[in-house]
Amino acid sequence: MKKLLITSLVAIVALAGVATSVLAMPQGSQPHVTIGIPYTEASATTIPKEEARQIGLAALTQFFGINFDQLGDFYIEIGYNPAFDPREMSTALYVFDGVDGRIPIENPAKNDIVPPTRNVTRSTWDGAIRIPNNRAHCPEGRMLRSQDVLRFRVDAQTGELVGLQFFPSEDPIARPNLQNECMGSPVAAFKYADNMADAHNVEFANHGMQFAKQANIFEGEVLRAATIAGGWMLGRNDAFELVTIVAIESTDGETATLTFQGRNPKELVGLDFFWRMVDYAIDRDGNTTEPTSQFVCNSEIDNWIYR
Repeated sequence: MKKLLITSLVAIVALAGVATSVLAMPQGSQPHVTIGIPYTEASATTIPKEEARQIGLAALTQFFGINFDQLGDFYIEIGYNPAFDPREMSTALYVFDGVDGRIPIENPAKNDIVPPTRNVTRSTWDGAIRIPNNRAHCPEGRMLRSQDVLRFRVDAQTGELVGLQFFPSEDPIARPNLQNECMGSPVAAFKYADNMADAHNVEFANHGMQFAKQANIFEGEVLRAATIAGGWMLGRNDAFELVTIVAIESTDGETATLTFQGRNPKELVGLDFFWRMVDYAIDRDGNTTEPTSQFVCNSEIDNWIYR
């Protein structure tokens, strides 16, 4: 059986490109990560933050079945991530003046530092929701165990959904078959992912296409899918679960990635429309060209499974 090459990822469902910072909290409080920069720095042309909030909550309800009216207290933070143009990145070199400043110097290797092609991305509203669940957090500090975390990303100009994530924690009483579904350790998950073969690709790709069809995530019909990455995720009663990312494409050229947690059942924990936040790409000389990929970190996919 042909082995399917899959990239093992540790933080596999992290939202790429999100500006984050860890806040210092009062003693006894849980530390948490804030998303984006202060929303007061948002462009004047963006949709209101409250509108982005409603879009994000509605999407989380649609795809993860979250009923926010029955959750009680939860905490939501929304930050603004501005559009990113790699031409605005500085590749200057500096030398210290020996006192308190830096002096720019000529950088002859500038063109070698700038990647051959980079995508120009749009601005987004990024939200993080923390739901207390009254359970003790993991004593080793691997995961904030006393809360479930959800995230969403919305195009700041159009209001289009760009991405969703769900980091669930769970009581073993609610999931008695937990140990049968989990890998037990990161090493076991890596070993499983690294040895996934054609049959696994067919299995996960078909599961992804079926989900995409049932959820109506595209305007057109689902065309094809492929397993593009695998790794592990924490959060299930101190257990480690397999996480698999499936690329999906429609007959109209729309694309998305679906992130599934667990071998069986394959639970949706992530949805990403990366192509919606890419305007175009530029090369080292500043010329406009085609985007490097419609999928994060995957420019070429050669294991497509068709419906």
